[in-house]
Amino acid sequence: MNAPRTLAIGPVRAPVAVLVCGVLAVVFLAVACVRVDPRTLRTVALVVGALIGAAALAGLVARAGTAPVLGGLVAIGAAWLVSQRSDPGTLAVLAALFGGGLALVCAPFGVAPDGQGWGSPRTIGVVLVIAVVVTGGYIGAETPTVHWFGGGVTHGPTTARRVALTFDDGPNVTATLPIVRILDAHGVIGTFFEVGRAIDAEPEITRTVFEHGQLLGNHSYHHDQWRWLDPRYPELQRTQDAFRRTIGRCPSFFRPPHGDRTPFLARVVRDHHMHMVLWNDSAHDWDETNPRTIARRIVERAEPGSIILLHDGLDGHPTVDRTVLVRALPLILDGLRAKHLSIVGLNKLLNVPAWTDCG
Repeated sequence: MNAPRTLAIGPVRAPVAVLVCGVLAVVFLAVACVRVDPRTLRTVALVVGALIGAAALAGLVARAGTAPVLGGLVAIGAAWLVSQRSDPGTLAVLAALFGGGLALVCAPFGVAPDGQGWGSPRTIGVVLVIAVVVTGGYIGAETPTVHWFGGGVTHGPTTARRVALTFDDGPNVTATLPIVRILDAHGVIGTFFEVGRAIDAEPEITRTVFEHGQLLGNHSYHHDQWRWLDPRYPELQRTQDAFRRTIGRCPSFFRPPHGDRTPFLARVVRDHHMHMVLWNDSAHDWDETNPRTIARRIVERAEPGSIILLHDGLDGHPTVDRTVLVRALPLILDGLRAKHLSIVGLNKLLNVPAWTDCG
């Protein structure tokens, strides 16, 4: 019987390879942590811990000379994806994938007793490759600035100092009409992306928004977590029908709930001669209770061409208390004007019609 082959690593190659892997890990962590607020120590610790933990686990199961190609693909994929998102959860997942992939690449240059491990590194490599692909799909579907799956407009031209205000998830009995009155008093046009079931529940609010000259947009009928995966996406037409019944017109703007989209959904939007509009300036106002914090976040991030995301409702529930945004809006308007940013309707910012055929 032939003796098992062993991988001969010279006295120079092993330390150099381990050093290179260490440098790559440090560079990845530096890039990942720059994507988040450095003051958020828990987030930094989460990203660092995910990388180290996954690398240690992958190293334990690795055997010399196996799965370096799969590990390399995983590390390269995670390193590329880290530039696409900045939320702590996704960065931690990518750090774990990068650490695991890097460990599979570098394990042959480390210490593995008698070439044995706790499992099949090739299997681990395949699992990590699948995890990178799934994570990439999630990023493509959920990230406004990523356009792999049909994209959507995230900002207007940057050559003029103009921005657009957009409001999601209404109509809402506590906030929508007070917001309209504030906009009217300041001579500002906003765009209200409304949920179909909320339109049917509170049609008078939608009529009032329309009669005051504000713009409207389609934001699905149910605003749930899974209907965007339906290739036919009937949510779009059902909401257009709600607009037709209520105001006799249909908007040309569509915003998918949570920004979730697929190539099939994008095709349905195009077939309706509509424009998918996302955003590039958000304050996460749905879980913030301090109006000054909301205003500060929006104004700090605003720049020429910004499409600003705010919420006059939550998930299409008309009675949710959204008065925090009513208190924040005057501060936002004053802050934007202090930055010499003119607030215009979404149709003027993008130079496209605000209304389309109801189909």
